Amino acid sequence: MTPATFFFRAVGFASIVLVILLLCAWFGPHGSRVDYLEVAGAKQERLKTTSSPKVIIVGGSNATFGIDSEVLENALCMPVVNMSLHASLGFRFMVDEVKNSLGKGDLVIVSLEHSGYSTPEKDNDIHIITVDRVPSAIRFIPWYSRPRVLMGVMLMRMQAVYKVVTGVWKDASEDKVYRASGFNERGDIVSHFGLPHRDPARIEHVAYATPAVSDDFFPIANELLESAKNSGAEVVWTWPVIANSSFRQGRNDTIAQRIGSHDIQMLGKSIDLVLPDTAFYDTHYHLRATGRQLRTRQLIKDLCGSGKVKCCGDRPE
Repeated sequence: MTPATFFFRAVGFASIVLVILLLCAWFGPHGSRVDYLEVAGAKQERLKTTSSPKVIIVGGSNATFGIDSEVLENALCMPVVNMSLHASLGFRFMVDEVKNSLGKGDLVIVSLEHSGYSTPEKDNDIHIITVDRVPSAIRFIPWYSRPRVLMGVMLMRMQAVYKVVTGVWKDASEDKVYRASGFNERGDIVSHFGLPHRDPARIEHVAYATPAVSDDFFPIANELLESAKNSGAEVVWTWPVIANSSFRQGRNDTIAQRIGSHDIQMLGKSIDLVLPDTAFYDTHYHLRATGRQLRTRQLIKDLCGSGKVKCCGDRPE
């Protein structure tokens, strides 16, 4: 065999392998069996099709698990779109997702976990899993991270093909809570209602990073505020609900002081959103049903007493 023949055969073989890999990546199964993040597509569609004025909830899963949007809707007499999903998407992603969909009279309620202030722009596998399920979400990821995310999607799908072929996923059961079908039409997750209490040792405590508020937070916050101003919308900032054993008053005081120096004021008192550990499901941000009602009542109380929000409907006692 001549060197030229060997070369062309090697190139041909490599091309065939590459085509097979690309087909697996493009048409193969999703990289994760958990379809929780697929609901991002439904949330984006509700945001796009809901007329203003409306309420838009921005944040991580503390708001996904912790707000009853129907009760909030009845109190504010506006439809609610709960865009919150996962803290690891980052505040940058959350703002880019909503800032061009604001309209006159809209109310944006921001409820970030503490990491949303300390690490507002994130770069992790949650973005890969989200884009794998909802390709249009690539629009909300900075351009410089998109190649990595797209390559990650391809790699995860190729790994998924292997898992299917080898039977690794044969006995994998559907997650009882973290699934797209576990959300109601407004974007709240309700699939954990009625499930038994978890062993406290299995519940994830809040991890605090430094600094409490990154300098990167403020340009992102200003983008949201500027978009709201140009659209005739209002933005309010609220504390996340948190379990008693993870609560750090000093940390919240630092956040309030730091963002206050940039004319961003938190609504209400953080201590009012501290609940017993037993009120939480699997992390110290994820409320069970009863705690969810308490948190929603407090949110409505804070909103209606702020002077910024018109409350015109049914308010829970």
